[in-house]
Amino acid sequence: MPTRARKTERITSEVDPDLAEVKRFIRERIAQGAFAILIASIVALLASMRDLNTELRKRIEASRRKRPPSETLHRLQMELPFWGAKPGNDVEDAKGNAGATPEEKKPKKRGPKAPHPHGRPKLPAHLERVPDDRRVPQSQCMCPNCHVEAAHVTFKECEKLELRPARFVVVKQRTEVVACQRCHEYVVNAPRPDEIVDRGVLGDELIVQAVVDHHGDGVPWERMERNARAQGVPLSANTLAASCGRAIDLLDPIVSHIAHRALSATYFVLDATSIPVLDIQHPLGLRTGALWLLQGDHCYSYFLYAKSGHAHHLEAKLKGYKLASVMCDGSATNNFVERCGGERGGCNAHARRKLVEALRGGDSRALHGLELFAHIFHVDAESKRAGETLEQRLERRTRQSAPVVAELEAWVQARRGDVEPKSALGKAVAYIHRQWMRLTRFLRDARMELSNNEVESGLRTWVLNRKTWLFCGHDVSARRAADALTIITTCKKLGIEPRSYIRDTLRRILAGEKNLALLLPENYTPDVVTGFREPAAA
Repeated sequence: MPTRARKTERITSEVDPDLAEVKRFIRERIAQGAFAILIASIVALLASMRDLNTELRKRIEASRRKRPPSETLHRLQMELPFWGAKPGNDVEDAKGNAGATPEEKKPKKRGPKAPHPHGRPKLPAHLERVPDDRRVPQSQCMCPNCHVEAAHVTFKECEKLELRPARFVVVKQRTEVVACQRCHEYVVNAPRPDEIVDRGVLGDELIVQAVVDHHGDGVPWERMERNARAQGVPLSANTLAASCGRAIDLLDPIVSHIAHRALSATYFVLDATSIPVLDIQHPLGLRTGALWLLQGDHCYSYFLYAKSGHAHHLEAKLKGYKLASVMCDGSATNNFVERCGGERGGCNAHARRKLVEALRGGDSRALHGLELFAHIFHVDAESKRAGETLEQRLERRTRQSAPVVAELEAWVQARRGDVEPKSALGKAVAYIHRQWMRLTRFLRDARMELSNNEVESGLRTWVLNRKTWLFCGHDVSARRAADALTIITTCKKLGIEPRSYIRDTLRRILAGEKNLALLLPENYTPDVVTGFREPAAA
């Protein structure tokens, strides 16, 4: 006779149980004679509290666990896929033998050892060599045996890397004035070149250095002021910030060009982080904005500041552009990609991190999933090392990654039936299941990468700088910070030194250069006197 499932009722919250509610429920069910419902409901409540308590204990133990250094953690993560595997000498050969005997092992041929550099590294040849001759004192030049003055033989040379600290100087500009000595009516002044800040107290080179130091290296304006005052220089942080803002505004056409190249790319990656901005109208005086990074063609990195993290800010910026392939994480904010008609790929690194978190919490069932992810990433790494084209990479993925992806899908489906939904592994499996079509987009699109780790690395500069800045003064300052990061990051992607590029570009803009093509970062070469090369003919 088939058994009938017992009916259960929710008594109280398992997070914050109300004992009075529990007593009332028990009295009512006893008065009704519903003992089966009473027992089933109490057992369900205890089971729920047990699961919650188990999850909380795992989290507490994970938080109390001693964290290894970053190098050790990286090594442990690399070793995770090999836990439980057979040792290398136990791998079966083609004939099914567990291993070869010492007699069957062929001795390895020893070739010449690769030269290993010892001692000091060779210093770059392009650095200036400053002579520092150290001569023998005259009192020691007399030979004590022959009583003859010793003659010079040679110098023993040794190179040492040194640094000349930056120092402030005052440039005294003198503008010549000529006048006719006969009529005394003709008077003319020498032409004065344009400057970043007209009639400003700060020179162009100081402003360029401050722009890169602040936005690229995270040096606060107040620290620059403090360092200058330590040398007796009355440098104001407000004056420095305003002057750098003027320099960034002059680069607006270049920022617009980088934005256009990034947004019009057939494939780009995006991610966002927070940016605190002062706001006197906000109850707390501080409003949290959003800083989006959109990277297209692997070199054009465009930072977009928005007053909030809502997707409509980015949708407004993307208006007029046709989205093709977009790589982003599984955040619901990024659902605008499908609304705009783009093909959205998922970040497999995010999915893998959730399995790593479950394994660190002591759930060894996540190990097989990590092994499968390791195989998938290994296939793309081999393709990158081989320098394959997109077509060759897609063919390799179809041949090698697709079977592993199918095995991963079967493992996810199997785990969904036997894992606790609220556990760390249950949440990881649920995430992979929800994002499955996006996570496997790379099997259908050769342009799609496995993860958005590259764009996350691009945001790391701002995230680290944010700890020293604390906040931006207003929306205009936040927008300028995004523009400066756009130029600095793009220069680094193109292999250009940002300081040299910004210095030469501002010099040409102030000189009256109107041809934008001559100012673009892709046309910049530092080995030319002017710093630029002619753009290639279309």
